[in-house]
Amino acid sequence: MNGPARWTPRLIIAIAVIHTVFAFVVKSDVWADIARAGVVAGIDGVPEREAALWFVYAGIGFLALGTLAARSVRATGRVPRQVAVYLVVIGGTMIVVDPASGGWLVLAAGLLAAWSRRAPHRPAGAQAAPDRTEPVTP
Repeated sequence: MNGPARWTPRLIIAIAVIHTVFAFVVKSDVWADIARAGVVAGIDGVPEREAALWFVYAGIGFLALGTLAARSVRATGRVPRQVAVYLVVIGGTMIVVDPASGGWLVLAAGLLAAWSRRAPHRPAGAQAAPDRTEPVTP
């Protein structure tokens, strides 16, 4: 496995952690409002509550994508092409809609994933081929 392939899942998982921590720390007052509303149907169409909920769900989605990528890198030495495409599409559209967002970090993760697919790879645990500088005799 190459360096970019090794670091791509870690970056995706870091994005998941940032998203989830942001949802609970920065928007803690919103969660208190949801609790006061009784949790069940506590969103009640309030945009700030919806945003906090979607931040958590996006964090879970990024965590799933990151752990899937990590598993693939361990098994094959590569990040799945779909992961790169998903991240580029998510990050790219986020940047268009909201240039001052975390879309730049998501796009960077997608480009890193795409770049890692171009670099030479070897599944984790695979041995490098021996260097044959001398002719092999039978």
